[in-house]
Amino acid sequence: MTEQPLNPQHPLEEEETAGAITLHDIIQLVIANWFWFVLSVLLCLGIAYFYLARTPKIYTRTATILVKDSRKGGDTEIAAFSDLAGFQNRRNVDNEIYILQSRRLMGEVVKRLNLTVNYSVRERLRDRDLYGCSPLEVDFINDNDNQTLSMELTPLDEERVRLTDFSDAFVSKQESRRVIEARYGDTISSPVGQLVVRKTLYMTPAYLGTPVTVRKNSLAAMTSAYRGSVRCDVPNKQASIVTVSMNNTVPRRAEDVINTLVAVYNEDAIEDKRRISVTTADFIKDRLEVIGRELGDVDRNIADLKKDNRMIDLTSQAARSVAESSQYKTESLSVENQINVAEFIRSYLDDPAHAGELIPMMASVTSNAISSQIAEYNEAILRREKLLENSSDRSPVIQDLDNMLASVRRSIIASLDSHISTLEIQRDALRKEESEANVRIAAMPSQEKAILGITRQQKIKEELFLYLLNKQEETHLNYAVAESNSRIIDTAYGSNAPVSPKTMMILGVALIAGLAIPFALLFLIGMLDTTIRSRKDVEHAVSAPFLGDIPYSETEAKEGIVVRETGRDALSEAFRMLRSNMTFMNVSAGDGIRCVLFTSSDPHAGKTFVATNLAMTFAMAGKRVLLIDLDLRRHALSTQLGHGNSRKGITGFLAGTVPEEELIARTKIHKNLDVIYAGIQPPNPTEMLLSDKLDKLVAQLRTQYDYIFIDSTPAMAVADAIITDRLTDLCIYIVREGVLDRRQLPDIERLYREKKLHNMSIVLNGTRMRRHGYGYGYGYGYGYGYGYGYTYGESDEYQPTSYRKRIGNFLRKLFRIKR
Repeated sequence: MTEQPLNPQHPLEEEETAGAITLHDIIQLVIANWFWFVLSVLLCLGIAYFYLARTPKIYTRTATILVKDSRKGGDTEIAAFSDLAGFQNRRNVDNEIYILQSRRLMGEVVKRLNLTVNYSVRERLRDRDLYGCSPLEVDFINDNDNQTLSMELTPLDEERVRLTDFSDAFVSKQESRRVIEARYGDTISSPVGQLVVRKTLYMTPAYLGTPVTVRKNSLAAMTSAYRGSVRCDVPNKQASIVTVSMNNTVPRRAEDVINTLVAVYNEDAIEDKRRISVTTADFIKDRLEVIGRELGDVDRNIADLKKDNRMIDLTSQAARSVAESSQYKTESLSVENQINVAEFIRSYLDDPAHAGELIPMMASVTSNAISSQIAEYNEAILRREKLLENSSDRSPVIQDLDNMLASVRRSIIASLDSHISTLEIQRDALRKEESEANVRIAAMPSQEKAILGITRQQKIKEELFLYLLNKQEETHLNYAVAESNSRIIDTAYGSNAPVSPKTMMILGVALIAGLAIPFALLFLIGMLDTTIRSRKDVEHAVSAPFLGDIPYSETEAKEGIVVRETGRDALSEAFRMLRSNMTFMNVSAGDGIRCVLFTSSDPHAGKTFVATNLAMTFAMAGKRVLLIDLDLRRHALSTQLGHGNSRKGITGFLAGTVPEEELIARTKIHKNLDVIYAGIQPPNPTEMLLSDKLDKLVAQLRTQYDYIFIDSTPAMAVADAIITDRLTDLCIYIVREGVLDRRQLPDIERLYREKKLHNMSIVLNGTRMRRHGYGYGYGYGYGYGYGYGYTYGESDEYQPTSYRKRIGNFLRKLFRIKR
């Protein structure tokens, strides 16, 4: 008959119920390990408080400036030679940001503010910087920009100061321990060089006896440090606004550095422009002197040339002759044109083909008489054509009109001949005048050409001289009105609240870390623990019936008995429930359970403990119970009852040295509980367990006792348990929580499936506080199936005390999910 476990609920529902992580699980875990959580939180908060008390507060300051970007219409500079392409000087925001962050400007800021020397006093856990409010001031006479040193100044009274703790790369240990007392204002020869200590307006009686630490760093190191702490950004790429920001432990120092940096930047830009103006002015001055000398030489050459050749103003005379020649030529061409027009009209009238046609009117005909005759002739022609429309050519009127037209035609031809002759005379006269003007031009002396060349050079020199004079005035104006490349919108400003360290954030992180560290440690402990943690581990890997679980006990019990007849503690209830659940195994046993074998995978599983206390539970219920110690190798049961070396044991009976009447021993534990001890350890325990006498003895004892409990050896170690299994009706396989490795569970499953142990069931021993059945709490309940039906928890008899014992149920469930 197949053995089936009687689980009270569906496996999937049980898995969901047992594996769910609830807020209650987390709370139980924290409560179980509250000491470690509180200690971790206090430790982390203490570290955070120490960090906050140790770390100086950082403040931020920001200034805003407007850079005149020539690409965005911000360049209004009046520059000399700005009209020449070679003198274009364009600026943009990116270049100005690089200049603002340059090492040269920051070095000048460090020098002006004397940032190489730092004063501080010790206050509690951190040093307080005395920038701007130091009671003392040190002047280093032999100042060296590359020197790095430190010392302590302690004001003794209103007149004296003590110098100690000198530190320098070239100071020996003996020199560094020197103690120097001097008066304020005196020149002091110290191991770090000559110096003068002066009081400031911030000296108060509170500083008397208080050491003031003075540190001097190299100029290069401080320049690099402050240059790295200053940030220049462009918030809007469409604008030319630049923000200059800096973080520092002293707000006033951050403001001074930013404002001084902007001032040095503006001064540098102005100085650069003025330097260009001075260079340009010097160049213009030199050029004006050279050109002035050259212009004087040209004037003298012209005067000498006119004086030597007796010239007054040949330039105007030559111009007049050229104008006359051009005028004569123009008039000659006009007359020639009129002649050509007159000859055209005459040839037109002489042509018989044009008889009776209109004569074309020419604008070039300058004779009014000829023009009127032509107009009269054309009117007559038009009148004749109108008359011909109503009459013929033989009409007297037409004939008279034709005679008149012939007469006018001849008169026009005669007038044209006279006009042509007159024009030819005018043309010849004009050509003669033109020829005479050309002769005058050609007759000009060659010296006039030299005068024109000299005059041209004179004009060029004059224009250049005037240009340079104009630029010289512009250069002087630029020098006088030179302005910076930027305009300050906001000087350095910022909030009085520090930007770091962020107190609330650090405390919050410390609190979270304080809570997370115990969780992480508990999780790590659980991950490194490969032993069985709960009943669920067993049920997942082994399909054998689960008979029940026994709580862990730390109480020292006499002879291993922890159950009490009237006890209401968790252990007593657990063994009672185990006794009740054994009745369900009668179905598989057939005739009922009379003989029970107790075994395990390895020693220390608690099989002897379970066997004795379960036997005591049956005995207290009125059943006669016999305990047989068949662990012939370790004699655990016999040793626990104080008879580990007893000669009257099962080995003596099997060897024939002990009679059956002397084999059974009465115990003082309970009147219904008897014991058969193991006896002397034999050399061949396995062969002895195969004896038929053992079978006969057990068969006879079945008639005398209600139950026989056999405490055997671990089944995984030796074959004794498997050999003894032939005598029993039920095998209870003890698995101990926190001892058995989960990797051994498949071996137990193999034992069950191969049926090497008769009617095998599982008992989980040494379980910790966890959720069972209907919840947490003290007492017990009833349910169905085996292993269910009782709960135990926060009782007076069972309170785990060690760290491992306080690992909560939440962590165990979490690990099962992970697997």
